[in-house]
Amino acid sequence: MERLFTFLLSEQHFGSHITVLGLAFCFAILAIQALSQKSWAPWKRIGGFAVVVALAELITFFDTFWSTYPNLLWNFPQPATEIAGLMTLTTAAGAAYLYLRPRRSIKTVIMAGGVLAFGMAFSAFYILVATVSPATLAYDLSAVLITLILGTTLCAFSFWELGSSLATRPRLTACMLLALTLSVLPLGSMGSILPFDRWLAVMQTPDSALFSPLSVMSLSGVVAIFFVLCIASLLDVRVAIAQQQESDRVRHLADGTFEGILISREGRVVDANQRILDMTGLDLHAIKLLKVADLFASHLVGHQDIVAALASRGESPTQLELTGATGRRVPVEVLSREVPYVEGQATVVAIRDITERKAAEDYIRYLAMHDTLTSLPNRRGLESVLGQVIEHARRNETQAAVLGLDLDGFKAVNDSLGHHAGDMLLKEVAVRFQAQLRDIDYIARLGGDEFIIVMRSVARVDDAMQLAKRLISCLWQPFILAGHDVYVGVSIGVALCPRDGETAQMVLKSADIAMYQAKLQGKGQVCEFQSGMDTAVRERHDLELDLRAALGRQELQVYYQPLFDIGGEITGFEALARWPHPERGMIPPSRFIPLAEETGLIVPLGEWVLRTACSVAAGWAADVSIAVNLSPTQFQRVDLIDVVRQVLLDTGLSPTRLELEVTESLLMEDVPKALALVKDLRALGVRVALDDFGTGYSSLAYLHNFPFDKVKVDRSFINKITNDPNAWTIVESVIVMSHKLKLRVTAEGIETGAQLSLLKDHGCDEMQGFLLGRPMPEAQVALMIESMACCHQAG
Repeated sequence: MERLFTFLLSEQHFGSHITVLGLAFCFAILAIQALSQKSWAPWKRIGGFAVVVALAELITFFDTFWSTYPNLLWNFPQPATEIAGLMTLTTAAGAAYLYLRPRRSIKTVIMAGGVLAFGMAFSAFYILVATVSPATLAYDLSAVLITLILGTTLCAFSFWELGSSLATRPRLTACMLLALTLSVLPLGSMGSILPFDRWLAVMQTPDSALFSPLSVMSLSGVVAIFFVLCIASLLDVRVAIAQQQESDRVRHLADGTFEGILISREGRVVDANQRILDMTGLDLHAIKLLKVADLFASHLVGHQDIVAALASRGESPTQLELTGATGRRVPVEVLSREVPYVEGQATVVAIRDITERKAAEDYIRYLAMHDTLTSLPNRRGLESVLGQVIEHARRNETQAAVLGLDLDGFKAVNDSLGHHAGDMLLKEVAVRFQAQLRDIDYIARLGGDEFIIVMRSVARVDDAMQLAKRLISCLWQPFILAGHDVYVGVSIGVALCPRDGETAQMVLKSADIAMYQAKLQGKGQVCEFQSGMDTAVRERHDLELDLRAALGRQELQVYYQPLFDIGGEITGFEALARWPHPERGMIPPSRFIPLAEETGLIVPLGEWVLRTACSVAAGWAADVSIAVNLSPTQFQRVDLIDVVRQVLLDTGLSPTRLELEVTESLLMEDVPKALALVKDLRALGVRVALDDFGTGYSSLAYLHNFPFDKVKVDRSFINKITNDPNAWTIVESVIVMSHKLKLRVTAEGIETGAQLSLLKDHGCDEMQGFLLGRPMPEAQVALMIESMACCHQAG
């Protein structure tokens, strides 16, 4: 050992050592570069490494040898030098082969280092022995062992660093360690040689000469390698245990995730966690035999490398379908990323099962496109389908039909039996409508009681009209709701496409216009859209806007038509709404009152008329009353009694001077509720009159059940009493019957003296009509009442 340290630390050989180290580093760079060329075939990498190491060994050895023994300069013992070079080349190739094995471990890299160190040391001693022959070479065995162990360790670490995926600069570190190996072995071998005087002692000792330096060298190499391998085995076991524990920890962690995890390399499955095995129904061995692309059913499967295709999407997840052993497809979301893994880089593929999320998304999409009550498509779903139908009809020069349906009488059912009954009615109506359709037809509910039917193909408009008639007929049978027989009808508008509209919105508007016209014709009707209908609807819409504005600006007026008793005295006035439009002139009530009923404006309009009439009447003589008509919408309001009470309180009008007129149609919708309201109005002191008597279906029952104060005979009968005996018989019977029931009778619509005389002669209590007095504004009413008072005073 002393000789080795003396040689290595000698100032005499310091320059030579630096030269050897420099040469070794240059050759190490070339050797590591050759071994790392992954584009080369394995035999090229092994051959390149072996050639460079063999040249490095010979050059560094002879440089050390000649610097130590200058007198032997340029002495190449042959064939020992060739055999030594071949030995180094072979052992270097073996070391490279061990390094390039697929499964690299601590033992394999130490074995590779030991083989290379032994080969280089043996080659050095072989040349030395050949050089000094026939003399016997004397050496320090402990120095030889230290050199072999040190060379083996340095070379092993060089291989380990080069193949490590965790090293920051593996090539640089490997080059430095290999350079030390290429320096330590020739320098250590030369430093193990004892001085010349020791050679003679060996030659003088026959027993010592029996042991050939090469034999001892070989045995020492085997012992050194065996010693290092034993240590490596212990390390391997410890490392294996640690790796197994870490592997178990990582696997348990991976198995505990909610996502499936695949580890792939070059497109093939390397490892997988339990979650992905559960998702696919495969075991670990079976899944490792597959490519990653084999697990997915997607357009991406067409790629040669699905992992690269996923990686190109970056951090954005990709939605695919995972196929299992049973063929069942599972919707998944996939992400991938490059990670360091055993034996190099790999790709981790995270797979998340989104079955529940997809189901929720599908349900949300279904809710967005369908009506939750009837499960029919809604407006959004309808417009999507209708657009396709129109495009198909235009492209193939065919025609389709759109039917707009609106139920008649649905509101009464909803108000009388409640919203739950209304919902049940809509469901049953939808079922009946669907039963009348063909498989290719399409039905949707737009909301409320409005439905749309799309006939994808019709030969002529009669096909749609025939379906409309069947739809009307299917509602004739009653619906049984909450123990009640309920009847509803339907009004239907028919539009053809693309004739009546180029877009879904236009066709739906045409069908809606036709449906509105069907309602105007008396409900329960079907109407085909005709050009020009939209003009009437537009005019109605404009009129509705004007009416809303007029109510807001209080542009409407109240006119008053007088009522006379049998002696010609004024008993009261009937309040009538009038609309003097600034551009259209005086709009008749027959035009704007129905519009107000349909739009709901009748509520504010009616309350305004009531308040205005009561306020004006409060300034009249105490014996003059005021009559105000109630619309069905007003009458159905739950706060009607409160409104009337508040108006009387605000205006100061006596309740006995107010007469509210109701029609028979108003009473028909909900008899118990109507009876309660009439009784409550009577309890306030307000009089209630039955208007338009004789035009309904249950007039006698109403007279018997309701506590009316007066009956007004409809003008349709009064107009005929002088020339139609049947009409007079009815009017005469009403007068007699009403008087028997202690009810006053008012005849409205008197226009001739003959009508007036006939009614007076038969005891009619009150008369009203153009013959006696037309509706007039408030100022004229005041003059008439004042004139009547003056006449009474003069009399």
